[in-house]
Amino acid sequence: MKKIVFLAITLAFVQGLFAQHNEEVTIEGSYRPKVNKVNKIVLKPDTPEQTFVMPESKVKVLDNEHRFSLNIEKLSPLSYNSKNAPGENVAKNFLMAAFGSRISPVFLYRHNSNLSKNFGLSVGIKHYSSWLDMKDYAPSGFMNNAFEIGISDNDLAGYQLDGKVYYKNDVYHYYGIKTKEWLWDQVSLDHAAPQQTYNTIGTHWRFAPITMSTGTLTHSVGLDYHYLFGVVGSGWEHFAKLDYDLGYAENLWGRKDNPQKMGVAVSAQYGLVGFEEVQGKYNRLLVKMNPYFEMKDDFYRLHLGVRMDVGTKFNSSDALFRVYPDLTGSLFVLDNALEFYAGLNGGLKSYTYRDLVEENPFVATRLKMDITNVKLGFDGGVRTNILNTVDVHVGVRYRHTDNDYFFNPRIVSAYNAMIEDRPYNSFDLVYDETKQVSVLGNVRWLVMDDLTVDAGFTYNKCDPAKEEHAWYRPTTEGNLNAVYQLNEALSINATFCYQGGRWAKTRPTLGEAAKSVKLKDAFDLGLGAEYKLKERFSVFVKAENLLNQKYPYYLDYPVMGIEAFAGLKLAF
Repeated sequence: MKKIVFLAITLAFVQGLFAQHNEEVTIEGSYRPKVNKVNKIVLKPDTPEQTFVMPESKVKVLDNEHRFSLNIEKLSPLSYNSKNAPGENVAKNFLMAAFGSRISPVFLYRHNSNLSKNFGLSVGIKHYSSWLDMKDYAPSGFMNNAFEIGISDNDLAGYQLDGKVYYKNDVYHYYGIKTKEWLWDQVSLDHAAPQQTYNTIGTHWRFAPITMSTGTLTHSVGLDYHYLFGVVGSGWEHFAKLDYDLGYAENLWGRKDNPQKMGVAVSAQYGLVGFEEVQGKYNRLLVKMNPYFEMKDDFYRLHLGVRMDVGTKFNSSDALFRVYPDLTGSLFVLDNALEFYAGLNGGLKSYTYRDLVEENPFVATRLKMDITNVKLGFDGGVRTNILNTVDVHVGVRYRHTDNDYFFNPRIVSAYNAMIEDRPYNSFDLVYDETKQVSVLGNVRWLVMDDLTVDAGFTYNKCDPAKEEHAWYRPTTEGNLNAVYQLNEALSINATFCYQGGRWAKTRPTLGEAAKSVKLKDAFDLGLGAEYKLKERFSVFVKAENLLNQKYPYYLDYPVMGIEAFAGLKLAF
């Protein structure tokens, strides 16, 4: 989502280790065809081969991809070839181990194998932690652990099944208290800045067709569930989501290999949150229905639909029913080298407590989690490719949202924080109606076969109806990434990130009301290098936040500063 604190480094880096889209450590399993809404006719999969992509050790300055995300889609559908593109190494196992200067061990292991011709198994383990406290602050350790096991089956009467179960254990120590400002004893400090633990057990399943023929109905089903427990105040959460898509393709006009498709997508999600400390719990239900019609040709793509959303909170009389447009289209000209796109959308969003924890680990317990309503959204822009060496994307976004949320300090007195298990410097949610306009641009330039540069910039203007500022949301964001392949064995990369124009609200004190403060701009620079000793064995080093900027992402939660890592990667 939006922002992060010191633990951005931790959450971001560790999440990057497992994320399929993260270039820093990308682990790919079987290359099985995935079916999108617009399906090809007769999509027959080959026998899957267990293949890992040997990851690049790209610097992720405070997770440039996840937390500094400019929310930019991929550029044009065109691509280029270069020597610094990741190579493929067939292997069943991948191991990565590293150690950081803040006493930060990193460990990642993945296994993929075929138990039969069409049945695959995957196993993953990860660990990342640091126990070095930040000077002048209360304890600031953290630890992230995860285990997952997944299966895939490519031969279920023309359908494909993918699923996994996982366990996550995240431990954080609140450190948003400057100990020199208070006469804390250890007991009081443990209450005011407690160790926070989030345990998550979950599963994800997807059942989709691997063949598509005209005149035939297709079904896609997805299921997600997680149970979060161990939260301060004996908090817990159950969340389940079921998605179903029924589609039918027919060649009403045009070429036979470009059939039209009509269908309906339905989803239902249910969340139940409770805190035994106060014997309180509440639940929410959100149901969505989206009938649609799609058509395409060589020079256009068109999706016409309507969204009908119903949201209810059973512990109150609030209920929402809304209808939204669901329109997207693209026009390709100049032999597909230039794309114009636009779309109208909207919808209800019911986020989970787990979502909030991943966005801000220091959120308070017993939050009021409302349903957000994107009344109207617009996306438009241009993508182009120039001489197969430069990709350019310029776009504009607009969102008019009810119940948009911001993070503000929870009102807890220092005295109560000392005697209760309630974090003193934690964050609550405030809601407001917002109108946000974003103008964004991104350029990817293949300078030469050995050098690639990516640059992005976004300007955001968010106007809340009641709040003085859009708390913690940056006005400007930018990033610059460069990768240079010095030779066949050695690659060097650099990343620079920037965020500015963020505002926060202070905590009210005795005799002084809360006030708004402008946070220090974020300037972050990182360098990294990887050396391949063997085809499947390499060593790497990386340094993050070389400018040693201890800017805050949330008030009184500054970034740790410079850190160096060294490690190895092995595929076998």
